[in-house]
Amino acid sequence: MGIKYRVDEDLVFLQYCKEEDLRILAGYLTHDKDQSARMASELLADDNFKKFAGKTDQYRQCWQLIAGELQHFGGDTIVNLFRGDGVLYKEILSDVCDNQKVKTEKNSSAYAMENKLLEKFIGDAWEKLGAEQRASLLKEFDIGYNSRDGEGLALLKAALLSGIGSLQISSLIARSAASMFAGRALGVIATGGLGRSLAMFAGPVGLAVSAALTVPAISGAAYRVTIPAVIQIAYMRRECEAREFF
Repeated sequence: MGIKYRVDEDLVFLQYCKEEDLRILAGYLTHDKDQSARMASELLADDNFKKFAGKTDQYRQCWQLIAGELQHFGGDTIVNLFRGDGVLYKEILSDVCDNQKVKTEKNSSAYAMENKLLEKFIGDAWEKLGAEQRASLLKEFDIGYNSRDGEGLALLKAALLSGIGSLQISSLIARSAASMFAGRALGVIATGGLGRSLAMFAGPVGLAVSAALTVPAISGAAYRVTIPAVIQIAYMRRECEAREFF
């Protein structure tokens, strides 16, 4: 069928993203957690993608192919065949939020919906941390580490609404997802200003993200693609925001 990108205002920023971040996003589309190739993926066999093989900016040059393949994964296979393309990112994001039982407003922006989803994952991870780990995490983010235990999660969620806090938290979650779903070393993704010691929290956060795929109803192949892909895109949007591309 070939990859057809559907113009999408919520994905157009991908052209400004870093090569390695796009490579990780594409990895979710082309390979499963065990690094086996996805049968449904067409990206690596696409002539336009292969044309840039060996170039240092291959993934940046092909950002529309990557976005188009994600849109196809988010849509119904049969419907895609008749329509010729996939669905917009907002529909993919909304679908992931619904399955994660994350409530969003119908008219919310993609940015706001992503924040709700990140808030859910950081909340799940918080439950897996001990008291000392929670205090250390708050100290790493330089927010209220002298606060009472019950206030810590609320402070983290509040940090998601600030530019640098949103970047740091999304970076931590994306790094954790990459380690769980892409088999990559934690240092691969840009740090987003995080300290090295935050790597200790990647395990609990990664387990919280991984748990999202243990529910039978959402263990299908499309969700194994769209959930980590949406997490990666949320981080990439905030990384671009920090570089003032918006």
